[in-house]
Amino acid sequence: MWLQRGSITLLTLGLPLLGWALAAHFSTVVYQARQERAFFSVSPEVSADPATTATGADPLVLGRIEIPRIGVAAIVREGEDDTTLAIAVGHITGTARPGESGNMALAGHRDSFFRALREIRHQDTIRIVTPTNSWEYAVDSTAIVNPEDTWVLDPTSDTVLSLVTCYPFNYIGHAPKRFIVRASLVVPGPG
Repeated sequence: MWLQRGSITLLTLGLPLLGWALAAHFSTVVYQARQERAFFSVSPEVSADPATTATGADPLVLGRIEIPRIGVAAIVREGEDDTTLAIAVGHITGTARPGESGNMALAGHRDSFFRALREIRHQDTIRIVTPTNSWEYAVDSTAIVNPEDTWVLDPTSDTVLSLVTCYPFNYIGHAPKRFIVRASLVVPGPG
C-alpha cells in the first residue's frame, strides 16, 4: 500500500518537472533557430539597420560561435544573466565585441551550449561569425580557476577570445570552479 502511494507521489512530482525541462529545452531550440534564420538571412546592408528587429532578429544578438571539431554552434547574445544563458551563449558585458581588439569573453552553461568544451584541444579552431564578417581563433590554453579569478576577463593588448563555463562538467548543483578556454586570433574578419 505505501509503495503504491509512493509511486503515485513520485509520478505526481516527476511529470511536472519533466514538462518544465522539456518546455525549457524547446524554448531554447526555438530561440536558436529563429535567431539563426533572422540574423543570418538578412543582407549585410539591412543587417546594420535597426529595423531588422521587424524580421524577428533579437537586437541583442551579436553573432554565432562555431567550434567545428567538437560540434559547438550557437547564437551569441549580449549579457551573462540567467535568461540569456538559458537560450544562448552570453557575451560578457565590458569585454571586447566581435571585430574589436582586446579580450572578448563568452559564457555558456556546462550542461548546454558549452557541454562539449570538455573535449576542446590545443589549436582547435573557434569561429565568431556575424552576417558581414568571420573571425577565426586557435585555442592556446585551458585552465581551471576559482570563480573569484576574474583576471580571465581583463582587457588585453592582443585580440583574444576567452570562453567561460562552470567546472567540473559532471557536477550536480552550483559548480565550485570555472573552466576557461583562451584562444588567439589567427584570421581577422575583412575590413
